[in-house]
Amino acid sequence: MNSRFTDWLIVFAAVVIQFLLELTLGRSAVAPAVLVPVIVYLSISRGDFWAVEGAFWSGFIIDLLMHQKPGISSLAIILGISFSRWILSVTTGAVRMTFVANALIASLASDLLFILLSGSPAGTGFGVRTFLVIPRTVLPLMLYLMIPLLFTGRSSPGMKQMS
Repeated sequence: MNSRFTDWLIVFAAVVIQFLLELTLGRSAVAPAVLVPVIVYLSISRGDFWAVEGAFWSGFIIDLLMHQKPGISSLAIILGISFSRWILSVTTGAVRMTFVANALIASLASDLLFILLSGSPAGTGFGVRTFLVIPRTVLPLMLYLMIPLLFTGRSSPGMKQMS
C-alpha cells in the first residue's frame, strides 16, 4: 500500500478516535488529546507536509463533526506545531528533538489557542476549566512513555535510558 495513503488512514483513525473521545469523556471529564500527537509524529517522521496539510484537514473535519466554527481547530493545530518547532529551535537548537517534547508543547499550545479562538468574543473561553488542558495533554504522552516499559521492560524511543 502507498505510504501516503497509509498515513492518511492513520490520520483518519486519529480523527475518529478524537471525535469519539470528545463525545464521551469530553462531556463528563476531559478527553485525552490524541490527534495532535499523531500529527506531530507524522510531521517528524514523514515530513513537513503533515504539519500543514494533515493538521488542516484533520482539524477541519473535527470542527465539522463537533459543530464548531470551521477552521479553528486547523488554525490552532498548525500554530501549535509551529510554536513547538520555534520554541525548541530557540531553546535547544534542535527542532526535531524528541517526539514527546514536540507533542507536549504542540498539544498545550494548540489547546490554548483553540480556547482563545473559539470564544465569542475571542478570549472569553478561559476559566477554571482551562487547567484541564494539562491532564488532557500529559496523560496520553505518559502512556506513550510507559506502555513499552510495561510490555518489554525497555523504555520507549522518546525516553532516555538511566545508567
